[in-house]
Amino acid sequence: MIGRVLPSRRFLYGESRRVRRASTLIEMLVVIFVIALLISILLPSLKRSMDIAKATSCKYNLKEIGKTLLMYQYESNGWLPVPAAALMNNNSNTAGAGADSDPWFARLFPTYLSDIAVLQCPKDPYAYRITGASPGTSVAGLADQASYGINDFMLTAAGGYLANVERHAPKRPLDTILVGDLGPDVNNNTGRRSAINGPSRSGGLMSWADGYDPFNDTYAPSWLTVRHGTGIHMVTLNGTVREARTLELMRTPIKPFYPGCAAGGCTFCNELNTPHYSFAKEHLYWWTGPIPTH
Repeated sequence: MIGRVLPSRRFLYGESRRVRRASTLIEMLVVIFVIALLISILLPSLKRSMDIAKATSCKYNLKEIGKTLLMYQYESNGWLPVPAAALMNNNSNTAGAGADSDPWFARLFPTYLSDIAVLQCPKDPYAYRITGASPGTSVAGLADQASYGINDFMLTAAGGYLANVERHAPKRPLDTILVGDLGPDVNNNTGRRSAINGPSRSGGLMSWADGYDPFNDTYAPSWLTVRHGTGIHMVTLNGTVREARTLELMRTPIKPFYPGCAAGGCTFCNELNTPHYSFAKEHLYWWTGPIPTH
């Protein structure tokens, strides 16, 4: 019909229909802010969870190393895997031969320890050096690459006789340091990062001090680290894994005598009067009791 009026758009689609409105810039910024806030809240918790997981893995590694060394001692007449040079005047060690430069863990492979990854602490910034070593590199060539070190005093004092811990056991074997996290974790090497770069770790030996070593007439570099927050992990002669705080030790001068350490029977405090790191607060000692002469 001529003149008919078409229904309006409002009539056709209904009054209830609403035009879709685009988000404003302010609303988008609010959403981004909320997301960022949630991330900032969750990240520290996530990091703590990851650190706890890595610390647990480190403790597991040390536990395995402790068990391995106990097996080695059992089948080696009580001897720890000492360097051959430390036993040059001793013919009673049946632990087997090895190059003088071999690290302590070289004698554990592959009979006692088949997976070299056990020597890697997940928190060690240079843990990649072992698995990243050139193909064909011998275990002996990885002396500075391990994340863990063995009690140097136990391997070298008294001409190496202390290494026979079955015969010359300390007075407090449950609290005697065997193996622990070994630093430093700071690389002073300015060269290209590769499998051979990184700080020296004294061939996997954990020294009782830093500076001049009166027993070996050598310089002992500092290995202290705060790899696990404020300290490190150690495993004792009986295979128990303990935590040791190192942050305070890194900030204070080394002393030859500590009252708490001496009370625990520390050989350094009571007999040798030699500067040493003291972990007496954790009831950990380098050695307790007399040192045998033969």
